[in-house]
Amino acid sequence: MSEARVFPNFSYTLRQLRYFTIVVESGSVAEASRRLNISQPSVSLAIKTLEENFSTQLFIRHHASGVSLTPSGLRFYRQALDLLRQARELEQSVFADSNKVGGQIEVGCFETIAPLYIPRLLAGFRQRYPNVRIHVQDGVQSDLLAGLENGAFDLVLLYDLELGGAYRHAPLLPGLRPHVLLPEKHRFADRASISLRQVVEEPLILLDVPPSGKYFCGLFQEVGLEPNVTHRSPSVELVRGMVGQGLGYSVLVTKPSTSLTYDGNSVVAVPLLDDVKCSDLVAAWLQRSRLTKLAQIFIHFCQEELGTSAAVSAA
Repeated sequence: MSEARVFPNFSYTLRQLRYFTIVVESGSVAEASRRLNISQPSVSLAIKTLEENFSTQLFIRHHASGVSLTPSGLRFYRQALDLLRQARELEQSVFADSNKVGGQIEVGCFETIAPLYIPRLLAGFRQRYPNVRIHVQDGVQSDLLAGLENGAFDLVLLYDLELGGAYRHAPLLPGLRPHVLLPEKHRFADRASISLRQVVEEPLILLDVPPSGKYFCGLFQEVGLEPNVTHRSPSVELVRGMVGQGLGYSVLVTKPSTSLTYDGNSVVAVPLLDDVKCSDLVAAWLQRSRLTKLAQIFIHFCQEELGTSAAVSAA
């Protein structure tokens, strides 16, 4: 008589898989713990449980420098993303059948615009659709697009710069014109508009987060000018703070509702006179992917909140 094969009794949860994927994307348990807003031991326990249940090492631990995936961990990561995506789709389809809007959606947002729009959108969406869970992660454009590719995000909110043909997008705020940001006491601060030629010789504090830095420098090139870049930063608030201290001017698209900087100085946003390329704030997703019903609802809600009237195709 042949010996009966004994199969392992796998036991794991979607929560453990989510913790695992966040550790992968964060590069460390500590950063994943911060993003998830739970304790580090809870994250570590989830990873340990997965490794024990599947009898495989998912991570290589590096002392004081985070973690990296093993080859089997990389395969597990891809499969975990697929499973989590299928779980979200299952939730959404069940709610759709019961005429309720519920489930979970993963949203990425470009880091310079997230503080300006995301809190308002999340609060309003939660009030209208209390059965929906939205996880939001802000980051640079390359990380957001990579998140779309690996299935970490259902959709991302960003500017329509250098997107390419691999992505479809729906407008949220089209035709956003750049403005010149000046210290409150700058000689041009009371102007109704200003041209780049009027300030080009002054120190430019460049918002230098891809692809924004290239876009802003390109505005000068459009009118045949070369800016005098003296400071660079990927932080909108640091740029605004340096302008407020009189260290130079900046050119921005993002426009916070307050003129005060973090350190209490005032800045003035003067409309740009030059006829230069505008940018659009959009919701983007993979060309080869189909938007879920919940993703479509979220995009429609964002368009409604931001004053955009446009149809969204799921195809």
